[in-house]
Amino acid sequence: MKNLSLILNAVLLLAVAHLYYLNFNKKSTAAETSLAPVGGVPGARIAYVNADTLDARYEWLKTQKAAIEQRARSAENSLQGKQESLMRDAAALQEKFQSGTMTRAEAEKAQAALMVREQKLGEEQQRLGKQLAEDQRKALNDLYANVEDKLKTLSNQIGYDYILSYTRGGQILLASDSLDITKQVLDLLNASK
Repeated sequence: MKNLSLILNAVLLLAVAHLYYLNFNKKSTAAETSLAPVGGVPGARIAYVNADTLDARYEWLKTQKAAIEQRARSAENSLQGKQESLMRDAAALQEKFQSGTMTRAEAEKAQAALMVREQKLGEEQQRLGKQLAEDQRKALNDLYANVEDKLKTLSNQIGYDYILSYTRGGQILLASDSLDITKQVLDLLNASK
């Protein structure tokens, strides 16, 4: 009986030693699988700018948007006025022709002139649409250039490796508020009006 107790203690001791060995072996394997930073860099410094806030509070951008919207409204009003004038002239032509105060040849000539006006109106609408799209593209390029310049300045001052753009529902699903540098960027951008 005494030998049985001694044998059970020895088996238990071996089992504990084996578990102890397995436990330390798993920890060393996990440590070996962690990746070392690329290029010996201890860690990349990352920050982000909230694009929605930038869009709402960057004064230069608000001014550009308002100017483009004003040009779009003006172009739309001008085109609408010309379209209404064309419609009135077409209705008057039809009324004259139906009342018999105009010959068929005169009506055909007037209708041809109206069609030329309509074609020119369509061309003007396309030209204005292209011009507005070009204005928007130019404003967007200027925006990117302004923001990029200020971000480089800020990155050099503070030492960020990456500055991301965050917008709700975008590619980045969650960002820590401690990484948000939107206010500093807005201050730099709005200061250089």
